[in-house]
Amino acid sequence: MQTIELDATDWATPLDFIEALQKALNAPEWCGTNIDAINELMIWGLEAGELAAPYVVSISGVGAAPSEVQEYVALQARCVKDAREEKKARYGTDINVSIKY
Repeated sequence: MQTIELDATDWATPLDFIEALQKALNAPEWCGTNIDAINELMIWGLEAGELAAPYVVSISGVGAAPSEVQEYVALQARCVKDAREEKKARYGTDINVSIKY
């Protein structure tokens, strides 16, 4: 399994997190910047050259980031986990991706 390492130390806003995540996952330029867009990128697939599973996104420095960033990272991690479970329940296939912080 591939580990994608991100450092949250310099993130001032949730958008900084999203942009770093999109870059690391090779998201297309037209990929959205909300929770659903990241779930689509990581779980459902855009079929636009994004990084293929399996992988874990490991984020260091989240505790040093502003609370707004900390909360958004936690929310996105939960939403990815929930979307992964939904895909497994709906289609019987598991996509081995996650966000750890």
